[in-house]
Amino acid sequence: MNLGLEGKVALITGGSRGIGRATALAFAAEGARVAIAARERAALDEAAAAIEASTRRRPLACVCDCTRPDEVTAMVRAVVERLGGIDILVNSIGAARGGDFLELTERDWDESLALKLLGQIRCCREVLPAMRARGGGVIVNVIGHRGKQPDGRALPAGVANAGLINFTMGLAQEEARHGIRVVGVNPAPVETRRLRDVFETEARVLGISVEEAGRRWLSQVPLGRAARPEEIADVIVFLASERASFVTGTVVHADGGATRCL
Repeated sequence: MNLGLEGKVALITGGSRGIGRATALAFAAEGARVAIAARERAALDEAAAAIEASTRRRPLACVCDCTRPDEVTAMVRAVVERLGGIDILVNSIGAARGGDFLELTERDWDESLALKLLGQIRCCREVLPAMRARGGGVIVNVIGHRGKQPDGRALPAGVANAGLINFTMGLAQEEARHGIRVVGVNPAPVETRRLRDVFETEARVLGISVEEAGRRWLSQVPLGRAARPEEIADVIVFLASERASFVTGTVVHADGGATRCL
């Protein structure tokens, strides 16, 4: 299937690791011109080199802390100047803290919402003028199933994700008249460094081993396992492609059946 991504400019935030990195690799393999952004230069350079080795296409690497508005502005400007515009934005940033509600501090809440919720909103706001100037574009927000499936030990994630679901669906209605599609993906669980952190938090709160916490967590997933980052990337790339040209204002669950609500 030809996804129609050859020559498209795709900016992936959180592109140095996990889902973001897998997504950047998938776009490059489809012939897109890719930019990746993250906070750490070393991780960015390593990811860019790996993507180039696999696809012979080296992505533009932008150091950016998406909690800082000035850095987001500079990132978008650099991509537009170096690659000629932005056709696709994939927001894959933000890992909210978990744990017992009474143990979560003001800083825990502030940091969780500043990156996951406000960071993604900020990136959307910055790219929209460039997309409107090109007559269209696609935004894919990587959110998370806790926005629909609450968990008392993942409250910051649930609050941030629920907000992003609302934001994604509302923005899609507003931007459709500009030819811009906005969609979300709710993944969980995914084999990343973050998943190990989740298991360790569960183990600490419940007083069990990390291995037992992992087994309990995955027992809630009908498919019985965590996803590979590449499996989530495939969903993202399809949604951003011409093959999904009539899809907007929706959030796709890629969670092995873990979300049980309507």
